[in-house]
Amino acid sequence: MKLRSTAALLIVASIGVWAQTAARPVPSHQRTVVATATDADSKTAEMRAKAAMNQRVQEMETTVGRMHLLLKQMQASAAVKNSKDPITKANLEMWGLLIQQLDKQFDQVKVTARERADLDARRSAMYKQAGEKAAQAARNAQPQAQANVTAGQSAGANGATQSGPQAPAVQGPQAAQTPASSSPN
Repeated sequence: MKLRSTAALLIVASIGVWAQTAARPVPSHQRTVVATATDADSKTAEMRAKAAMNQRVQEMETTVGRMHLLLKQMQASAAVKNSKDPITKANLEMWGLLIQQLDKQFDQVKVTARERADLDARRSAMYKQAGEKAAQAARNAQPQAQANVTAGQSAGANGATQSGPQAPAVQGPQAAQTPASSSPN
């Protein structure tokens, strides 16, 4: 009886802890943009978030494993006592169903963690590819910019040989008239 109550207490406590842990949002989902953040800072924050997620998955795996062992001990204890008590059987069946449900949820957490890691890897690859593309465009633009600067310098040198701004040449009879002399009054 003492083993059962201890086992039940341990299971209930671990479920409570697990529920509180699972209810907390994962910090890697919350990203704040800081203007002074560098690429290295963001990578270390990302690595810390991944480590925290992996640690939670490990803790959950350990807890579920302990619950399986405890259920097996409870089943073995009931079998040794040759207990035909319907309450004991119902209790063991209930805990079996509970652990089965936790196993399903744990499998979903593992799949989600794998999918997240895959998405992070793809996102990182896309950013890397975009960075390489931008760097290539910058390298391709350098000779063009150099040619424009050289052309601008040579055009400036040609313009510097002429002396000052030139006034447009006005020809014909209208050139001699001023606005005051052109009025009919």
